[in-house]
Amino acid sequence: LLARITDSAAGIVLNFGEMYESNLYIDHFFDVMNLPKLIEITKNPKNLGDSSEPPRIEFNNVTFKYPGSKSYALKNVSFVIEPKENIAVVGHNGAGKTTIVKLLCRFYDVDSGEILINGTNIKDVRPSDWYRFLGTLFQEFMHYDFTVEENIMLGNPEVRDQELMKKAAEQSGAKDFIEKLPKKYHQVLGRQFEGGMELSQGQWQKIAIARAFYENAPILILDEPTSAIDSEAEYEIFKNLHTHYKNKTLFLISHRFSTVRNADKIVVLEKGQVVDEGTHDELLERGGLYAGMFRKQAQGYQ
Repeated sequence: LLARITDSAAGIVLNFGEMYESNLYIDHFFDVMNLPKLIEITKNPKNLGDSSEPPRIEFNNVTFKYPGSKSYALKNVSFVIEPKENIAVVGHNGAGKTTIVKLLCRFYDVDSGEILINGTNIKDVRPSDWYRFLGTLFQEFMHYDFTVEENIMLGNPEVRDQELMKKAAEQSGAKDFIEKLPKKYHQVLGRQFEGGMELSQGQWQKIAIARAFYENAPILILDEPTSAIDSEAEYEIFKNLHTHYKNKTLFLISHRFSTVRNADKIVVLEKGQVVDEGTHDELLERGGLYAGMFRKQAQGYQ
């Protein structure tokens, strides 16, 4: 009898442990589901067509301010992103760079003006359809306490390709430290679950970049993607990006002009407005805000 009671008690404790672990996942799910809706979903969405080709994107007199804010984050912003263009957006903190990305991802809708995707207003496109075109990597990205393999494959969960996953890790510079982990690509990351290993912020960032490589979206949006990575590793990552995304659209926000200067087009923002636009050489020749920012940063390397 005593043995039965002991076994039953042990079974109850084990079940509670499994329920607690499962609940860790469920809590995150309900957190996402309970987020307030900030955009209106159109009833008769238009189809964007083939999601393998990057579309033409146009910001047309876009004005926006955040809910509850008295000041505008963007005012009459207009510029065009051509298909397969490598574009960078620069400006001081608070200039509106990340706001442009949030509007492009439809986290919010514009107050006035419009964002056009191949001539169609972004509001008339079903978000799930638009997101098939987008790959994103933000400076404040999520740390997923899953295995390395699962972390990278989250970029495109519908594709389960080991070779592609390992290639993405190599392109992001994550391969070297992954190979040194006890279970390599099957290593659980983070401290939320038993046996997990915590990474440095730079290593987490390389995992996130690998996830973006694995997703292989027609448009890749990078908002300060290498802030925690040393300059040598950053150079290798962007060399791979420019090779891998040659036939796709690359949208970059960065304070490091070593990466910005290679863009096909650079849009300069100041106080929520576009004040200049052109190539690195064109902007230097005009001697405006971009030239001043570039030369000031360059002095730190002299």
